[in-house]
Amino acid sequence: MRGLRPGHKETERGATLVEMALLAPLLFVALFAIVEFGLAFKDYLSVSNGARQGARAASVYGNDARADILILRDVESSLATGAVNAANNTTVAIRNAVSSVGTVYTFLPGTGCSGGNCCDWQPCPDPSFPPGIYVIPIWNPATRDVSAPTTDAAEVTVSFTHSWLTGFFFNTSLFSVEVSHAIEPQVFG
Repeated sequence: MRGLRPGHKETERGATLVEMALLAPLLFVALFAIVEFGLAFKDYLSVSNGARQGARAASVYGNDARADILILRDVESSLATGAVNAANNTTVAIRNAVSSVGTVYTFLPGTGCSGGNCCDWQPCPDPSFPPGIYVIPIWNPATRDVSAPTTDAAEVTVSFTHSWLTGFFFNTSLFSVEVSHAIEPQVFG
């Protein structure tokens, strides 16, 4: 016998269980925080990438009558690539970067339907839809200056409501990213 008192192993085991009972909730909170904030960061990066893609698209499409719907489709595609559900209260504003005149579009899939086709963005900037569904953008693409050397600059703002999984930290957060880009001169159009 090594001089251990009776019941010494039970005392050690009891102390280990008490320590685990104190540390386990902290470890679980830390684990959930890592997952929650990792998912939120992924969504923020996707929104940021969507705004950059939209601004690049705006610079390329210039004064094309379909410019706004093409920009919105590029943003939607970019968000889908990042596994962001665009139907989660997503808005995209396309504005003149100098005057801030423009339109704010809301992603509402399955709305604005005509003949079996639906315009997922409201107001609908797709000129292939009939009047009443199609709404001319406030910053009309036909009025955008695309002549060199000075062109208009487009500002695209993507806003997305992120829903937290557990609601332990927050219930929802609004991620909004604004990007401006000069419209490319349309010298060959």
